[in-house]
Amino acid sequence: MEKPPTGWFGRVAATVMRNARATSAAVLVTALLSAALASLIVVNPNILDLLPEDAPSTQAIKRLNTEENGANPLTIAIQDTTGDPEALDAFMVGLAEDIRQLEDIEYVLYDLDDEMAWRLGVLQLSADELNTIETKLRGALALGPGIHNPLIASRVLALGPLTDKLAQADARAMLAAPRPDVAQLIVRPTGSAYDPNFARPLMADIYQILDAAQAKQPGMEIPWVGGAYRHSYEEVEGIISDLSQTALLSFLLVFTVVSIGFRDVRAVFLIFTPIIIGNILTWGYAGVAVGVLNTFTSFFTAVLIGLGVDFAIHLYARFREEMGQTDDVEQAVIRAWDRTGPPSFTAAVTSAGGFLALWAANFQGFQQLGTLLAGGVLLCLLSVLVVLPLLIRWRNNRGAAIPLRAVSAPASAAAPPGYRLAPLGALAVLALTALAAMQLPKLAFEYDLSALRQAGTAWQQLDALKRDLAQDGYSPVVVSYDSDESLRADFRLIQRALENGELDMVKSALSIYTVLPEDQDDRVQKLQSIAALAQQDNVRYLPTQVQANLKQLSRYTPRVLAPADLPRGVQHILGVADGRHRMMLRPQGNMWDLRDNDQLAAELETHLPGRSIASEYVAQGMLYRLIDVDAARIGGLAMALIFFSTLIDLRSFGRAIGAVTAITVGMAWAGAGMVLFGIKLSLINFVGVPILMGIGIDIIIHLMHRIEEEGPGRVWFALSTTGWAAGLSTLTTIASFGALNIASNQGVQSLGKMIVLGLSVVTVAAFVVVPLGWMLVWRFRQPSSDPAAVAEREADVDDVASAAGRR
Repeated sequence: MEKPPTGWFGRVAATVMRNARATSAAVLVTALLSAALASLIVVNPNILDLLPEDAPSTQAIKRLNTEENGANPLTIAIQDTTGDPEALDAFMVGLAEDIRQLEDIEYVLYDLDDEMAWRLGVLQLSADELNTIETKLRGALALGPGIHNPLIASRVLALGPLTDKLAQADARAMLAAPRPDVAQLIVRPTGSAYDPNFARPLMADIYQILDAAQAKQPGMEIPWVGGAYRHSYEEVEGIISDLSQTALLSFLLVFTVVSIGFRDVRAVFLIFTPIIIGNILTWGYAGVAVGVLNTFTSFFTAVLIGLGVDFAIHLYARFREEMGQTDDVEQAVIRAWDRTGPPSFTAAVTSAGGFLALWAANFQGFQQLGTLLAGGVLLCLLSVLVVLPLLIRWRNNRGAAIPLRAVSAPASAAAPPGYRLAPLGALAVLALTALAAMQLPKLAFEYDLSALRQAGTAWQQLDALKRDLAQDGYSPVVVSYDSDESLRADFRLIQRALENGELDMVKSALSIYTVLPEDQDDRVQKLQSIAALAQQDNVRYLPTQVQANLKQLSRYTPRVLAPADLPRGVQHILGVADGRHRMMLRPQGNMWDLRDNDQLAAELETHLPGRSIASEYVAQGMLYRLIDVDAARIGGLAMALIFFSTLIDLRSFGRAIGAVTAITVGMAWAGAGMVLFGIKLSLINFVGVPILMGIGIDIIIHLMHRIEEEGPGRVWFALSTTGWAAGLSTLTTIASFGALNIASNQGVQSLGKMIVLGLSVVTVAAFVVVPLGWMLVWRFRQPSSDPAAVAEREADVDDVASAAGRR
């Protein structure tokens, strides 16, 4: 006679199996709908979109992006290995023209024409220098032929170097590369660097042009392509590649582990199908709940494969164990779901709670990952609870035998041991944990975001030339003004601060007054006066070199220049394009390091308080300040959610404390392991902390339930059954996260290393602390020796023994 389900999860399994067709149809429709919703997901590599929206720096960036798609240049550096400057110049001119032909290019700035270069260059001569030239020239001309008198010729010797400045004036220096054998282009695309639909095809076209140009002239090397467009392109390509490759390898590794663990290849189909469906449901959920993937969320599928398979392994392992007690597959499923469903549900809810702690972060990248993983782990559990019974029923109906795992019968528990060594074991764990805790302050944080990109692009991996070129390619800090007067005042202030060495993170300041000085009218008037003097007859008595220098003034008549006279590219880099009033600050140092970002933000806040400052580097400076706050908040909230979830499930304050103690010990050991192996925390792998806590508490809860269920004297039996399943599920999770080590993103790789190491340590801690904790309880509480209780335990032993014999 069939026994009715005794728990909610058993009733779910019974309903599913007795309404198999309707349930299968519902699962199929839901999966197809989720797949359709997943198509709504887009990839966005822009970290700025993940910062607090109400921050002034974030708002300034958004205004700038609205006005002109940001201020991000694309810089292309070419190095000449032939030693021929003319060949380099010809190459650059041709390259600039090829790129200029692309549809999505606003301008390409490589060189200035001779006239504009001279006009801007000569305006850089100070009023004092021009006054000196005029005075000495006037005096020399007054001498007439007498200038050749040796007694007075020395008076005009200074005219040579002074007039050289007039003839050789050239503003091209502001476009010059850091070395004479290197030239660079400044490219201004028309779209945003953070729009993948724009940046990806643009960069593909540019790389194609570069490859073709280099093939024609192999002596020209490309040491650096810099700017947000390049990094955006690489990150999107990396995210897409990492998503597919890590998910595939994760599947293959977990497939292998499960096949070996159950010694039944067909069992892999039963276990993996619910996980695949659960991930499809999660992708649909992601399309609705988040809609965007980025570097911080791109690996969620690999995470959920490792997490979701835990539920399937525990439930399927318990089902095989129950099959040793009955020949009725449906009853075995119901009993397994009744026994293992509650701890699985608690583990899922507790893990989800740990992930939801990421919502406490101000950084939206953490919030989004918390949303994906919290919802995903629950959807994976739901899929396992519903789909796995269908598959077991289907396999049984096809006549396929369910291989049973032999479990040795436990020794009689009629006289439970006293666990006399348990206190000594607890002291050893306490000492080891204290030693591990002492190592935690040494745990380092990787603030350099470039170290999280693809190998070879980190700041520390760049040589001196590439660092200089990278700094030349930094996006400028844009300070916007409502009036020309306020711009002039701040430009003077910043120039003084630079001269006094007060700005360590600012290389230079550019504005319209960099090339068109405030006293331009006076300087032009002096130049016109000098030009008029150069027309006098007595000029013929001046030294030949001085005469040649003065002819430049007749070639280009000095006149006052307006911003509109400048080339479009020059207007843009000076901040006056479209009539705007802007100061452009060129940052220096490692602008991919959050500490340098924070220092830059602090310096600008000190010197330009209250100004509208738009800069991705200033905005990223917030992250440095948010990390410490978010870390403490997330860790504390995750632990609190884990405690309350276990308290609700275990219905005992003491047992909930025990569970939290076990996970705390495991996390302390894991942190010490990271110190030992040199694994740093970072913006990407920081999310591994709640992941470790979520997975660790999963193991702890299953072990606590089973050991309590078995009672004193049967710890080894609990470990050989549920412990075996927990160990297998841990191996699958380690295999799943191990797949992240093939990711191109070094930050994602570090997450894989952190989880592989941390989960191994946390699992060992769980297998030590949980049984030890129960032994301590039984040691001091001494379980009842009531004859009825003893008889019940002996009956359980007989059941297991007979089951083992049937196997």
